[in-house]
Amino acid sequence: MTIHEILGYLDCLGETYEAVCPDNREIEGFCPLNSLKKNSITWVRNSADTPVAALNRTEGMLLIAELGNAIEGLEVPVIYISNAHRAFFRIVGHFFAFRDPENRKPYIAPTAVVETTMVGEGLYVGHHTYIGDQVRIGRNVTVLNNVTIQGKVTIGDCTVIESGTTIGACGFGHYDDEEGNPVCVPHFGGVVIGNHVKIGANNAIARGCLADTVIEDYVKTDNLCHIAHNDHIRKGAMLTAGTVISGSVTVGEHAWLAPGTLLNNGIQVGDRAFTGIGCVATKDVPDGKVVVGIPARVLRDR
Repeated sequence: MTIHEILGYLDCLGETYEAVCPDNREIEGFCPLNSLKKNSITWVRNSADTPVAALNRTEGMLLIAELGNAIEGLEVPVIYISNAHRAFFRIVGHFFAFRDPENRKPYIAPTAVVETTMVGEGLYVGHHTYIGDQVRIGRNVTVLNNVTIQGKVTIGDCTVIESGTTIGACGFGHYDDEEGNPVCVPHFGGVVIGNHVKIGANNAIARGCLADTVIEDYVKTDNLCHIAHNDHIRKGAMLTAGTVISGSVTVGEHAWLAPGTLLNNGIQVGDRAFTGIGCVATKDVPDGKVVVGIPARVLRDR
């Protein structure tokens, strides 16, 4: 692709940008800022972090940077744009889609067991995956290898479920019998997963007890996350690696749960709240607050 083709794509998106590009060089690939490759496109979030000398030494570079923060001494072409992070990944996603391993054609592996017939077009199912007969699946859903989906589970459009995940298993709820022995409570609910959700590898998502466990649109979970019965994860929440959420918890819209976050049973995490690494939240977390520590305490506004 050429720089002019990139600018044309940004024009089609209606983006506002400032291009400082004295030539129309061809771009053959992409690279991170700390491992530059010639004839490639890269990006920087903070202009102060730009490795100017390294960029100038690397042949054929193109940089995407934040609009309004000119970078001194830079000799390579640069496109200044609002939200360089978003712009960069839109560009590489558009021009290099053929390299993206997420772009899979519809397929059901011969070792998979798909009992449901309630399936939208474009389904991909990997090897040794089991999908039960009560599961409803939307359009363009990807379910990778060694996944188990059982019970009353609904999955929305354009959702990806990584390998090793279990969805719809019984949650951890018990009562004591007359002799004090714990007895599992029945779980009559299911799991409802929205559109454009990404479930990481080796997640465990329990079905609800009396109501459903709900994961709304655009939620993203990292690897090794646990979502217990009756939880409600609201739109756009981000759960990073090792997050453990006890039962009947609500996680607000666009909240960020850092690696190793633990949430106590029944608490509310507010919209756009942010937890620090290894945080243990035993009480409600207010909207828009950063909480850290054990037990969690409010550090500042997000």
